Amino acid sequence: MLVSYHQILAQLPYPAIAVKNVQPNWHNVALRHEGELSFPSYSQPIKNSAYQNWNQFIPVEVPVLNGQTTAALVAEKFRYFYPEAIQVELVSNEVVQTATLDVVDTNTQMSLASFDIDDGKWHITPSKTWPQELRLVARIDFSRGYDVISADVRLYHSVASIDSVSPSFAKGPDLVIPVALYIKKAGIFRLRATLYKTDGTALASLVEKEHLLEGLRAIELKAYKRVLPSGRSSFELGDIIIERMSGFPGEKAMYGNASPERFLLGSFDTDSLTDEAYQMTDHERQQLRFLNQLAGN
Repeated sequence: MLVSYHQILAQLPYPAIAVKNVQPNWHNVALRHEGELSFPSYSQPIKNSAYQNWNQFIPVEVPVLNGQTTAALVAEKFRYFYPEAIQVELVSNEVVQTATLDVVDTNTQMSLASFDIDDGKWHITPSKTWPQELRLVARIDFSRGYDVISADVRLYHSVASIDSVSPSFAKGPDLVIPVALYIKKAGIFRLRATLYKTDGTALASLVEKEHLLEGLRAIELKAYKRVLPSGRSSFELGDIIIERMSGFPGEKAMYGNASPERFLLGSFDTDSLTDEAYQMTDHERQQLRFLNQLAGN
């Protein structure tokens, strides 16, 4: 099967940006991709993974009062699951006399609810009918004037949850981590997690994808030996993302509530894993061959 230039770029494990009149360095792209393919796609070493701390809310200080000072809205996290309360704090060096917070539907720009500030914070109880994409708009009366700031959060209805994580075991070169999910809405699920040592060292980004029916279902994450330290170590899973992938154009991805945030896996002797090298799939070889041709290798 022939694979086009655009198909290759779309399936690379990192974003490829097409810019007019700029010739990519295909030699470097091919080398980078070959390095990625020396590890299985289900177990990649950590390199500033976008999925670490995936639910972190990043506050942005914005100028207020014509640039005289700044203010920011700070939420505990970016993604919430109904019926979780949304806690928001107003942070500013300026004296605040009073403030209200509107919860706005970003699609319709309609206000869904309004809350008064209480001791510098808002405690928001979401409604079941609220959409995923919410904008929090704060209207603030400072001691020196009035201004408006905003921040976005997401609200999901959980479609899955983690029931349990079973003891890990060796299977060839892989440390296998069985995870039991309780599925509320059938579909194709992608489970992502970061594998850590219990001292906090991030080791690998793990991913597995399967079609799962409703009810209690099993899925296995696998950590390839080359991403693991040698000898006996204690491990844990974190940054867990349960994603029900879009099943058709226009359908939004849905998410499950992964709680608690970390799962202890206990200790494991990685020397019990076999040493065979990862073998690329035919599709991965085709990707690499195409990039090497573009690079003139």
